[in-house]
Amino acid sequence: MTRDDGLRHPERFDYDNLWKTVLHRYFWDALKIFLPDLYEASDRSQAPEFLEQELQKVTFDLPGGANRTDLLMGITLKNGDHSLILCHIEVQGEGGSDDIPTRMNRYREAIHLRYDQEPVGIAVITDSRPKSEKTFYRSEQFGIEAVYKYMNVVTANLEDDLLLSDSSRIGLVLYAAKYKQLSGDDDGKKFRYLRDISNLWIERGWDSEDKRIILLAAEYLLSLDDKNYAKQMVTHLESLVKSKNEEERIMYASIFERVYTEQGMEKGMEKGRLEGQTEVARNMLNKGFSIDNVLECTALHREEVERLLK
Repeated sequence: MTRDDGLRHPERFDYDNLWKTVLHRYFWDALKIFLPDLYEASDRSQAPEFLEQELQKVTFDLPGGANRTDLLMGITLKNGDHSLILCHIEVQGEGGSDDIPTRMNRYREAIHLRYDQEPVGIAVITDSRPKSEKTFYRSEQFGIEAVYKYMNVVTANLEDDLLLSDSSRIGLVLYAAKYKQLSGDDDGKKFRYLRDISNLWIERGWDSEDKRIILLAAEYLLSLDDKNYAKQMVTHLESLVKSKNEEERIMYASIFERVYTEQGMEKGMEKGRLEGQTEVARNMLNKGFSIDNVLECTALHREEVERLLK
């Protein structure tokens, strides 16, 4: 299986392809939540095959084609059979370009024509949709009926206990998506949920790469527009890692910077912030981090980081 650059270097988190990134990295965790029966039937000793390029090819002539939140995966079952999984993540919200059942059926037909196999369809709804929209495709003409039913997963309806399982890495991301939808524009609510997620996150025994990518995704989904809540979040994150070793504190510096710098803070603080980033960069280089790692974790230019090596 070929992994894209964002997975070989998870510090380069691709916010534009958030769902693609986390579903590639935590595919089995996601399948266990979305389709537990298929999860149990899968041979998880064999890595899934990600076929987005193939999906782009087979849907090229369709209205709109496949978009970046449409995924096609191939897996092997315990009985030796193979299964294709079509997953559409709906992030457009109410009033999308077309209805989801029609989109799912177009993809199904194209995949069936290409592979002579029916895909297992999953539509993950992360935002509100028109109340009149069906959760399956149905067409009827002159007494002839065609029906396509797929798994419709609404993140707002997922059980908290399921998402907060210690073993589920994608669970915290889905939890953030759930409460993004339920919180609306209320930054107070988003702050409380993001704080709760960060408290759970720090307790998990995951490696630093997983911790970083999960918190970056959660913070992005529950992005705080209110600068006072953003400052409180930075303070809270810093308090969580103050007892960690220096390497871990440096690793999470980019998370603090992202929250801090993207909320419209006062420009008068820029000088002090950059001085702090220089110190972070110097510590990272001393710890053996690459220049690319440092660039991701700070707002410094490459030439500025290279000067620190001299």
